[in-house]
Amino acid sequence: MSTIPAAAPKNKVKKTRERILDASAALFSKQGYNGTALRDIAKSLDMKAGSLYYHFDSKEQLVLEILKIGLENIINTVLARVNALPEDASTQEVLMEAAKGHLTALLEKGDYTSTSIRNYGQMPTAVQEEGRVGRDRYENIWRKWLVAAQEKGDIKADVDLKILRLSLLGSLNRTLAWYSPGGKTIDEIAEIQIGFFWDGIKGS
Repeated sequence: MSTIPAAAPKNKVKKTRERILDASAALFSKQGYNGTALRDIAKSLDMKAGSLYYHFDSKEQLVLEILKIGLENIINTVLARVNALPEDASTQEVLMEAAKGHLTALLEKGDYTSTSIRNYGQMPTAVQEEGRVGRDRYENIWRKWLVAAQEKGDIKADVDLKILRLSLLGSLNRTLAWYSPGGKTIDEIAEIQIGFFWDGIKGS
């Protein structure tokens, strides 16, 4: 007597869940969290809105999952670039590679990452608080690099590292609003942005 593999229905559920996440991330990225209803997501998938509740309890749970995936994407991409550097890499090289990884995650790696950046302020307080764990983890990575650089004397002692960190990340995130393929490459943009902070813009 033959048996039906139990993995088949589980794989189907997993694939459907992934399709819902992909479609939701695309709509949240384009229309915003507040501008996207569950019925919009269901319509894009040719599903009934009620079917979504089989996979996610609420819109909040759905966007939280996307937020977590997006943040992990940024962290993993940035660390992969920085960890590929030699151990004696300079502070400038570390920040340059981190910026390149950040922009790559934002601009090349899909809607999950851009959703986590563009929509965070629109999300319900409970979602923001739960998502803050990942955001704090990422910002702490940058904080560690900047503190180490200041202790080595690579960054002036009187520089406010919090403002520097927020300005750096804010500048990189804002690239989402104006970047379009066909101009400067992502790596070139990252080099220019870090250059503004590292070398300044004042002429000789």
